[in-house]
Amino acid sequence: MKLKKILLFGFLLICVLAKAQPEEIETPLQQQNVDTEENTKTKLGVRFAMGAHTFTGNAFDNEKLKYGVGIGIYNLIHLDKKKSTFLHWELNFTIKGSKFGQPNDTSFSRISISYIELPVCFSYQLTKGSKPLHALIGGQFSWMLRNSINKTYGRFGSVKTELPFLQYDVAPVIGVRNDIGNGMSLQFTAKFGIMNIYNSKFKERADNPSTDPNKDYRDIFPAFKDGTHRARNLSFELAIMF
Repeated sequence: MKLKKILLFGFLLICVLAKAQPEEIETPLQQQNVDTEENTKTKLGVRFAMGAHTFTGNAFDNEKLKYGVGIGIYNLIHLDKKKSTFLHWELNFTIKGSKFGQPNDTSFSRISISYIELPVCFSYQLTKGSKPLHALIGGQFSWMLRNSINKTYGRFGSVKTELPFLQYDVAPVIGVRNDIGNGMSLQFTAKFGIMNIYNSKFKERADNPSTDPNKDYRDIFPAFKDGTHRARNLSFELAIMF
């Protein structure tokens, strides 16, 4: 139900902002290549995103939405003379993961994962006018930089890092982008990770604890499951692009 509300919120926000008609001006944050007809051929800019993230699968219980942030750059490359089809790629730093419910006061509360992400999409213009709406479809490759598990239930500030998640992820991407004037646009995307980032090392570390307290999982509750279980990233992001 929460995911449906997020999707509905993103769509309604884009529709509302699409009705605004501010005067178009050139933004200094854009780096543009211009063809002989003085029409924009490429556009390079920056983006800031807020996201709702969680895990799917059966490796964890009581998953809740975790709110994260992202920052990066993007590039739009025109693929036709009508300027209706684009190659759209980004390079982002994103913090995602999942929050968890509280079965008791010894449970871990959230897992955070930071990624460098490279989404590459085809973008097609759906509507005409000064503030067109675009559909996006493509894929994303992600490389994990850092992760942590936090036990704020009962033991505030107790954190372990270097969890043995799969280092990379691949996800299909679908979404919409709406130009809102002043060289800016809003973008709403859904990303469904297809890689199982969970593995047997979680339970192995719990059964054979390391002398390194950071890798001793005996005090983690609920206890980690074996490697037959699965966890995949699921993300919904709303970004403003300059």
